[in-house]
Amino acid sequence: MRNILRFDELDSTITYIKNHYAELPDGTVIVAKRQTAGRGRFDRKWESQNGGLYLGIWLKPDKTDFLPNLTQLMALSVCLTLRELGANAWLKWPNDVLADGKKICGILSEAVTTSAGFKGLVIGPGVNVRQTDLSHVGQPAVSLKMLGIDTNEETVMQRLLDIFFTHEKAVAEKGFSLIRSEYIKHFPYMGKEASIQYGAGPDHGVVQTISPEGRLVLQTPQGIKEISIGDMMV
Repeated sequence: MRNILRFDELDSTITYIKNHYAELPDGTVIVAKRQTAGRGRFDRKWESQNGGLYLGIWLKPDKTDFLPNLTQLMALSVCLTLRELGANAWLKWPNDVLADGKKICGILSEAVTTSAGFKGLVIGPGVNVRQTDLSHVGQPAVSLKMLGIDTNEETVMQRLLDIFFTHEKAVAEKGFSLIRSEYIKHFPYMGKEASIQYGAGPDHGVVQTISPEGRLVLQTPQGIKEISIGDMMV
């Protein structure tokens, strides 16, 4: 039986876990109908209106080598769930999920550390399920309902948690290589030109593959680069 704590409204599921992690068992799932201060990667605001699925998942893996790969596993779990429901969903490295070319899921992950060291990882997917107007979010976005798929947040949540927790312990132990072939199957950018925005500046080139460690392999004018974090623009 999963430990799922449900709230009508939170500032952020991730913030809730970071404030209460000491009392939460490994694998606890926080779900909120609304978030008043949801955020995405690089501190972008994440609009969290009614009709979306907003989760925070608390993990305490024994190893810390493969934390980014757990976020990639969540992206794959969401993608597979949405495809089962009839959406034309695919992955945009490292952890966005698109459907019909528009963003349908974003995932933010944060490690919890103290002076005593690593305490755990919070993974927070936000999935657009029943919204009917996402014109305010600042980028092309879509929900399952807007795609003509009639479902609800509970159905989406239960299925993606099933997929995620089936593989979570193994990926935490052995890394991205366990899910690489399935991830690549739903990553349609091989051979396409892309720009990657990240801390060291933008890189431009042709996508070669995703490495066994989950990095984006890009052929640039300067040679092959493996990129571990950033925004992929195509």
